[in-house]
Amino acid sequence: MNKRLIIFSVLLVLLLPVMFQGPHEEFTLTGYLIRCVMPLILVLVFWVNYLWLVPRCFADGVGRMRGFVLANVVIVLLSCTALGMWHNVEVSYQRSETRVEVRKESRHRIHKRYRSPYRRHFYAFAALRDGINLLLAIIIAYTMRMNQHMVSLRRRQQEADMARREAELRGLRNQISPHFLLNTLNNIYALAAISPERTQSAVMQLSHMLRHMLYDNQSEMVTLRSEADFIRSYVDLMKLRLSSNVKVETVIDIDDHPDTLIAPLLFISLVENAFKHGVSPTQPCLIRIRLSADASTVTCSITNSNHPKQSTDRSGHGIGLANVRQRLDMVYPGRYTWTKGVTPDGMYTSEIIIHSSR
Repeated sequence: MNKRLIIFSVLLVLLLPVMFQGPHEEFTLTGYLIRCVMPLILVLVFWVNYLWLVPRCFADGVGRMRGFVLANVVIVLLSCTALGMWHNVEVSYQRSETRVEVRKESRHRIHKRYRSPYRRHFYAFAALRDGINLLLAIIIAYTMRMNQHMVSLRRRQQEADMARREAELRGLRNQISPHFLLNTLNNIYALAAISPERTQSAVMQLSHMLRHMLYDNQSEMVTLRSEADFIRSYVDLMKLRLSSNVKVETVIDIDDHPDTLIAPLLFISLVENAFKHGVSPTQPCLIRIRLSADASTVTCSITNSNHPKQSTDRSGHGIGLANVRQRLDMVYPGRYTWTKGVTPDGMYTSEIIIHSSR
């Protein structure tokens, strides 16, 4: 319960009667307590709506306006009736005070003053005033409670969206392992037919990389140094099966910002794609991999010869690049650019630039 709201309610009951005391009216405890009744009923009506009626009728997500209105009509009628009876007590008290203050005035004049035709207008005006005040108290309670309810709904929605987003990210990260393993095993299988000795080295290299994936891929972010080491290991593994007509250039330029955080294994699908589509058994080939960083951006740029795989080659099925796009959209929304395509000289380029959130 809001402590400030409780304090404000108490102050309203205690201070409002003082504000309506006449300038020439003598302050008495009895008169003060009589004037406390009206703000006390207003506060009670407010809290009945705030704590019970509004949550009961609306907070469950199903608005029952008819029941809410009928309940408040009953509350207002009962409150106005009680206040009308209390105004009689207030008038009687004021009459007795007037007798004391103007003792020289005849009893007939005093009686006449309070039996004048304006008396019924006074009660009508008082009833109208009380009804408006009660209506305002109900509206304020309804508005405050519904605002709190909407804030709570938005908070729960944000928490649900965050949990769903984290689950999707975990799913996308978990997709990398089987996808990477599938492509790598295909490469080692091809290498086994060429050189059993290099196959043993490739299996050992793969075990180191899988250990790296087992631990780093479970974290939301890893250092750029860790990502660069993984890319180097993968490139070394791929080189074991390449022929002499394939030239591989790897440039890692992160020395000034090695501890920059990055989503784990974000660029490995691009590197895989370069080796998958950039290698030909007969033609000269080039694969150029560059990873760099400065104070505001991280850039991964990959250029390779364009040798699209045959339609009969179903390894990967294009899962990797779709995964990269999804992860970029979720981890770096509005903070990345990705350009890719075939250049006029026939080379395929893919460049991702991630901008810092600062």
